[in-house]
Amino acid sequence: MKPLLALLIAVGAAVTLARLSSPQIVRSQDRLSSPQIARSQDACTSASLQGSYGYTFTGTTTDVTFYAATGRLVADGQGNLNGAETESLDGDIFQRTYTGRYSVNADCTGSEFTSDNFGATTRCDFVIVEDGREIHVIEADTGTVIVGCLKRQ
Repeated sequence: MKPLLALLIAVGAAVTLARLSSPQIVRSQDRLSSPQIARSQDACTSASLQGSYGYTFTGTTTDVTFYAATGRLVADGQGNLNGAETESLDGDIFQRTYTGRYSVNADCTGSEFTSDNFGATTRCDFVIVEDGREIHVIEADTGTVIVGCLKRQ
């Protein structure tokens, strides 16, 4: 059952990322000549990830059958972040706080590294969408299949 669940989550995340990264075709008013590719947002910088975000994450790890978390992340627009969340690990509930750093690439992808109040470190990769109103995230640590979405508050 675990491999099937992990496969379904991974496929769902891949499909979501593929759909988000596909360019939009825009046609001129009544001309059907060559279509133009529309840019969904300008180039990103660390300032593209700034402010408070609410989020939910779900998935599995090699140690935990079911993982879920909801919380709040605050990014300063200069590569620093902090946050707090409630986690459920197979039904056991924990309060977690964390601080970290992030970097944003011009194509609006990026990575973050955090340390929490339990001494654990986490690496996540993300893509900024909707001009920074949403951030789609996958935990990038070996042995995890955890994805989530942050929405600007």
